[in-house]
Amino acid sequence: METEVKMTSQDAFLDKHGGKERRNVFVLSASFTAIFTAYLAIQNLQSSLNQADGLGIISLSCMYACIILSGILAPSIIGFLGEKTVIVVSFICHVVYTCTNFYPTFATLIPSSVLLGLTAGPMWTSQSVYLSDMAYSYAGRKNSDSHTILSKYNGIFFAMYETTQITGNLISSIVLQQGTYNYTNTNETVKFCGRYGCPKEVNGTSIEEPETKVVYILLGVFLVIDVVGVLLAICFLPSIRKPTTRKGSDILKSLISCGKGLCDVDLAMLVPLIMFMAMEQAILWTDYTKSFISCPIGIQKIGFVMAAYGASTTFFAMTLSQISKYTGRYVLFGLAGLVNLGILVTLYIWIPSADNIAVIFIIPVIWGLAEGIWQTQSNALIALLFADKKDAAFANYHTWKAIGFTVTFVYSNFLCVSTKLVVAIGLLVAAMLLYAIVEFRVRSRNERTYRI
Repeated sequence: METEVKMTSQDAFLDKHGGKERRNVFVLSASFTAIFTAYLAIQNLQSSLNQADGLGIISLSCMYACIILSGILAPSIIGFLGEKTVIVVSFICHVVYTCTNFYPTFATLIPSSVLLGLTAGPMWTSQSVYLSDMAYSYAGRKNSDSHTILSKYNGIFFAMYETTQITGNLISSIVLQQGTYNYTNTNETVKFCGRYGCPKEVNGTSIEEPETKVVYILLGVFLVIDVVGVLLAICFLPSIRKPTTRKGSDILKSLISCGKGLCDVDLAMLVPLIMFMAMEQAILWTDYTKSFISCPIGIQKIGFVMAAYGASTTFFAMTLSQISKYTGRYVLFGLAGLVNLGILVTLYIWIPSADNIAVIFIIPVIWGLAEGIWQTQSNALIALLFADKKDAAFANYHTWKAIGFTVTFVYSNFLCVSTKLVVAIGLLVAAMLLYAIVEFRVRSRNERTYRI
């Protein structure tokens, strides 16, 4: 009886969005699109633009290490501030981060990266909860299938979000093209590209950086876009009206909540897959941009290549979220795993050069197919499997993604690209096997429930 009362209360709460769920999803998506147009483009340039003493990679390592802590504390922070406030505060920290890139030193870039990391975990958890609440609200009002609406709303969000890889990277390459470069591709350069790329102290080669004034123009454009994103969230994103029984939890309860999530066998077995989704993105953002783009064809081409990746991811996120109700998530996850496996093996055996620019563009386009699936289906999977404890589940999801990013960024300063590719391949194989076990367990439980 107690369970029925709680469900009724929650259903009543989810019906209080005034029929504006779709509008709210678009506002949320647009604000994130503006903010990450700037952030992702800057992130893609960090390993090539701030090479001195490994500042770019170290700043990313610090950021994602802090996301681990903030992800664990996310339920407590969200319970105290609310989803909208968390999102707005994090967006303001993105403005600060962009500003410190005007003068990148260990004294400026590291603190702003830490600040961004401390707000990113709650921000992404808030985004996931916000999107899930809109989906459940709409599905409840229209008596629709929850998975279909979750996939649709995640498709809308990530289709818009992934356009940031197009807009941000096109802006970066168009601006950086205005610089003067004495770049030449030689056999000496090429032999350190691709899988042979290693930390600079081992056998690395320097990537020529653009003039300071060109970088300032680029960052100025991104700063304006950041401000637009903040204003969108403040002015047009409504707060989630929570049940009156929901109160902010303290930090200890938040830690316990996140820890209890891992007591769920299904969630624990999904951890390797969550970490792999972070690892493959980290490899794309750092190793691919530096060793497979900057090294053979120059830093000014990074934006164009990554824009192609963004266009591909956007297309597949939008398309596959619509057909998921016909294929089921099993087929899509299996396809994403095979595509990523093929890409990682290709990167291991292929050496990039200026003579095969087409391949340098094609690989991220194919990569976008897998990313479009990971982005849309992983959020929907967590929301469906752990509907009764979304806060803790999403907190674990984003925390383990942050751990995956951090580990990859940290060992980027020590390991060669070939070693990192082998590690990623091994983790992918293990992750897909465990994911298959989770789906088998879920199906078995559903069949038993149906028979009863």
